[in-house]
Amino acid sequence: MPSNNLNHHSLSKLLDFQIGYDQLSKHLDIAISLNKEDQKDYFSVSYPIQNVDPLAVIEQNSVKDDFEFYWEKPSDNIAMCAGEEISRIKTTGRNRFKQASGIGKQLINKVYHLSNLDHSKSVPHLFGGFSFFDHNVGKNWSDFGAASFTLPKWSIIKNGALTLVTVTIRIEKNESVDDHIIRIEDIFENLDDLTTAKNYEPVPNSGTSYSVEIPDSDSPDFFKWKHTIDKATHEISRNKYEKIVLARKLNIKTEHEICDTHILNRLRNQYPDCYSFLIRQNEHSSFIGCTPERLASFNKDYILTEGLAGSTPRGETATEDARLEAELLTSKKDLEEHKFVVNAITKNLNSFADNVEIPKNPSVKKLTNVQHLYTPIRAHIKENVSKTQLLNNLHPTPAVGGYPREEAISNISRFEDFERGWYASPIGWINANGNGEFIVGIRSGLIKKEEVIFYAGCGIVSQSDPLKEWEETNLKFIPMLSALEYARR
Repeated sequence: MPSNNLNHHSLSKLLDFQIGYDQLSKHLDIAISLNKEDQKDYFSVSYPIQNVDPLAVIEQNSVKDDFEFYWEKPSDNIAMCAGEEISRIKTTGRNRFKQASGIGKQLINKVYHLSNLDHSKSVPHLFGGFSFFDHNVGKNWSDFGAASFTLPKWSIIKNGALTLVTVTIRIEKNESVDDHIIRIEDIFENLDDLTTAKNYEPVPNSGTSYSVEIPDSDSPDFFKWKHTIDKATHEISRNKYEKIVLARKLNIKTEHEICDTHILNRLRNQYPDCYSFLIRQNEHSSFIGCTPERLASFNKDYILTEGLAGSTPRGETATEDARLEAELLTSKKDLEEHKFVVNAITKNLNSFADNVEIPKNPSVKKLTNVQHLYTPIRAHIKENVSKTQLLNNLHPTPAVGGYPREEAISNISRFEDFERGWYASPIGWINANGNGEFIVGIRSGLIKKEEVIFYAGCGIVSQSDPLKEWEETNLKFIPMLSALEYARR
């Protein structure tokens, strides 16, 4: 394997060092021939590069009117970024998961890929996600669609000590092999500036300070919320559904454009056990967040998922923290809410997976400002089952939708006065090797040029108290709000 200690080489020179002109030329010639037979439309090349920070790459990227993607979980030492659309899949409606899977496989099969490195992530990736509901037509979310996955011009993936770059171009029938090589080298030359830290230019904040106060329990917003929760618990008492997840939003008007990467830098440092993410479709807005909840991680044979529901604050002292943890583990309301989630995930996995492994009792996942009941789940994927079938069956979990699923989610829009868009939805990546990971887009916000919109929700069951649920959603707003304040200093 080539060394990853390559700091003194430009990426275009590394291309020649890692692959070589003759090998590149040979494979491009094959790809062009396959293109003439309508078998391949794209040529992709991957190889290891020097260590870089994918968030810094996105921050330095000046192309903000095109696709951008960022994903990182510091505690797992995994980070990735991607930019500029080569091809994009868009689907909508009840069959959007299945259609995205079919079109995505066709797209990946149209890529001729070259790499000398045998690594699960040294292949082309598709980056994107789905909206919460089958259709997504809200004004704020119109750029995102109901399902969207992008094959990018370039991606950088940091996996442990290894950092990989992948560049993809469209094969043109009227261009020579050398013409294609020149286009590839041009992309790498542009990436040089994004991956050479010593040449980085600071990205300033606006310097504007915003005083953001969460409405308290004396506000009209709370009384509206109380009415909503009371109505929901009444419907639960009449067995309309057993649990429903309801969310609030905070709108913050901004005088200047907010730097989303500054917010994310704060979040990833504060919450290293969470997934920090960004997805941008164009210059109008970006969806960012730092979520503790993984929907699914999978390879060819296995899926890993988890139940995450039921929460309490962190304590100011070790004693208080331990007491709160003990109370959470014995809380009838939280255990009931958590049981809904685990049972639903198990039921939804049974059609597509076997050998489902679930601990008998939940543990506690501790984050910086909150702790959750947590149950890891592992299962073997049955033959001929697509990953998007699994995602479709898992989304939305009772942790973000309710239980029973159809009865609960069909009533959410009756209570919420905003479009969820991609909030609480599956966001992630999948690659040509069949590996992928998707998170649930909670603890999140939509960053627009003149407005920031943050979202937070909680599970409503028969014993829910409106004031406690209000306080829980306030607690969930804090990470994004504090990161926003930090990002402006």
